Amino acid sequence: MRGKVLVEALVSLAQSRGLTVRKEAMSRGTSAGGFCVVKGVPTVLVDERGSVDAQIEVLAGVLRRMTWELEGLDPSVRAVLERPAGEKRAKATSAPPANPVATRSIGGGGRG
Repeated sequence: MRGKVLVEALVSLAQSRGLTVRKEAMSRGTSAGGFCVVKGVPTVLVDERGSVDAQIEVLAGVLRRMTWELEGLDPSVRAVLERPAGEKRAKATSAPPANPVATRSIGGGGRG
């Protein structure tokens, strides 16, 4: 499960947990969304103009804070909720992994 399908699965999960999900166009540069209580109703606000990845992270971030069993969830939804906040799904690549010994910091190092 990927993209918009995953967003909708997370929306459904949030709603099944008693949260209202509102997708709204938000001011650019302020926020991708988050959790708030609107007139006593727990609500997740999601920037409808944000990227799919940003929408997934907002929804998953709110759902990660809830305590509940992950058993029985779709494996894709479960994987998103189990990974640490801000960590994106690893993409398959044919390039060899970077050699950490060969990398170096540029600027500022060693100055007194």
